[in-house]
Amino acid sequence: MHISEDRISHIAHKIYDKLYNDDLADFPDERRALDSIKDSISGFFSIMEQVDQAVRAKLASYSQAKVPGSRDWEILYQKFYAEELAKRKW
Repeated sequence: MHISEDRISHIAHKIYDKLYNDDLADFPDERRALDSIKDSISGFFSIMEQVDQAVRAKLASYSQAKVPGSRDWEILYQKFYAEELAKRKW
């Protein structure tokens, strides 16, 4: 899944506003806090994309290829996705 920079920025601002408005955190430097949140979000989606690619590669390597979007494919995808996350300790 690709997520745009604008969307990451929007999500980061929502998180920042929620933390600040609910008095959960004080940020001495707003710009630095937003950059940290954006980096975390980008890192998260990067890992999820790596997991997705690894799972799709594994499914494509099967001798009896499943049709993407079919019920069998979805079940195997979810199973391998969970296994890949566990392997990466997520």
